[in-house]
Amino acid sequence: MLELDSNSHSPSASVKFCAVLPLSPPPTNWSTINWYCKKICGVPFLKRNIINIQRAGVDLLIIYSNSKNTALYRKFYKEQGISIKLIFESDITEVIKVSKDYSILILNSEALYTKQEIEFSLNFKNQSNKAFVHPIDPKNFAEAITQVSLGNKTPVTQLSGDKNSRVNFLPGKSNTYINTPRDFFIKQKNLLQNSGLDNDSFMDKTVTRFFSRKLTIFFLKTPLSPNMITILSLFIGLISAIFFTQGTHQNNMIGAALLLLSAWVDCTDGEVARLKFLESKIGGKLDIICDNLVHFAVFFSIGIGLYQSTGDNIFILLGSLAVFGSLISFLLLSSSIIDKKSVASIKKVYQEKKNTLTDNLANRDFIYFLFFMSLIGRVDIFLYITTFGSNIFAGYLIYSKIKLLLSKS
Repeated sequence: MLELDSNSHSPSASVKFCAVLPLSPPPTNWSTINWYCKKICGVPFLKRNIINIQRAGVDLLIIYSNSKNTALYRKFYKEQGISIKLIFESDITEVIKVSKDYSILILNSEALYTKQEIEFSLNFKNQSNKAFVHPIDPKNFAEAITQVSLGNKTPVTQLSGDKNSRVNFLPGKSNTYINTPRDFFIKQKNLLQNSGLDNDSFMDKTVTRFFSRKLTIFFLKTPLSPNMITILSLFIGLISAIFFTQGTHQNNMIGAALLLLSAWVDCTDGEVARLKFLESKIGGKLDIICDNLVHFAVFFSIGIGLYQSTGDNIFILLGSLAVFGSLISFLLLSSSIIDKKSVASIKKVYQEKKNTLTDNLANRDFIYFLFFMSLIGRVDIFLYITTFGSNIFAGYLIYSKIKLLLSKS
C-alpha cells in the first residue's frame, strides 16, 4: 500500500469522511500518468480534483487503481498544495479495511469536481442531496469500486442501498466529464469563463475580463506566481504615471493605454491565483496596496502634467487633493477591501447582491473614463471630478465613522 501521511481536514468533529477515487482507464494511446497529469489551467487534472476534495473537508482520500501506479504516486508525493491524507491502493480489500470507520463517498475519476459540489454531497443528512448522491449498499462497496474503475457508472447507481447508507456515489455532472483530449480544452475554457467575481463592475464584466482572460491563458503557461504578476501590474501602472507627468496629449494617451494594460494585468493575478489554487491573504493585501499606489501616482502625475502644460499651480493642488481623498478612503476601508480580496475563489465569492462601499472604492471603471478624457484631450475634467468625488466620498466615510462611534458611546 502506497500512503502519503499528512494533516486531515474534517468538517465535523463527529463524522469522518473518506473519498474513494477509482481511476478509470485513459483513452487509447494515453498512459495513466500522462492522462491524469495533463494540465487544466496550469494544474494537473488529478491534482485539481484532489485539492477540491481536500478543500471540501474530506479527511482521507483513497485513489484506487487495479494496477500499481508507482509513477503517479511519485508525481504527487509531497506535491505543493496537497495536505490531505492520501493513499494510493491497488487492492480492494485494503480499501475496504482502511475506510471501515469513515462515511464514504465514491467519486468518478472522469469528472472534474468543484469544492462546492463535493462539500454539498458530504451532507448526507440532507435528503435533498440524494438527487445528486446515490446511496450504495455497503455489501456492494467492492463491486461499486470495480465498476467505477472500469468506467461503468450506470451499474453503480443500481447497487442502491438504504438512504442513510454510509457509502454513497457521486458520479458528477455529465458536462464535467473528461473522456477525450478535446475535453481538456473545453473544461479550461469553462473555468476561465467563471474565474471572475460577483462584485465585478459593468466594465469589468464586459471589457476588462475579456482582455484579462487572454493574458491569463499566457500567464498560466509561465512560472510566474500571482504575486509576481501583481508586481508587474504595479510596474506598468507606475510607468503610465510617468507619461502623465509630461502633460502632452500624446503622452496622456500612452499613459492612459498603459493604465488600461495595468488594470487588465491586475485582474489576471487574481484569476491565476484562483485557477491554480494559490490564493493567500498576503496576495490579497499586496494586490489592493499595489492598486492604490498606482491610483495615487496617476492622480498626482496628472496634476503635474497639467501644470507642465498650463503653468497653473491649481492643478498640483488638485492632484494632491485627489490623492488625499483617495488615501483617506483607502485607510478607512482598507481592512474590508483586503478581507474581500483575500477570500476570493473560483466560484462566486460575494454573497451580497448589491455593491458595498468597499466595492465602489475598488472599482476600476474610472480608468475607462480617464482613457476617454485623454482621447479628447480633457484630462483636466477627469482631475476635477476625481478630486471632488474622492474628497466627498472620504468626508462621507468620516461622517459615518463618527456617527457610529457616537452611537456606541
